[in-house]
Amino acid sequence: MSNTENKENQSEQVVSVNPEVVVENIKETSIWLRLVLVIIFLFVFTFTDIILWLIAGVQFLFTIFTKKPNENLLGLSVKIRKYLSQIIDFVTYSSDLKPFPFSPFPD
Repeated sequence: MSNTENKENQSEQVVSVNPEVVVENIKETSIWLRLVLVIIFLFVFTFTDIILWLIAGVQFLFTIFTKKPNENLLGLSVKIRKYLSQIIDFVTYSSDLKPFPFSPFPD
């Protein structure tokens, strides 16, 4: 099959939507619950921006005074990064695993 024929076949494929299925999906409470959780986790994601600024500032001060970052804050930073990764996976539908507090906080 040539490239032209392949492109024509791809353009002819149409996604059909069954209205009955859409109405049934609208009535599904789990879909709406997911939307609420996505909104909540997006707020949490935004709030962590402030925490990251604070960690960066404190780490800078530790580096000025001790020439090395604080080990406890390094560990916290790794946990926050993993948590934010879980949030991103959940809100983008890459994962169905609900982030903390619905599952354990990442180690």
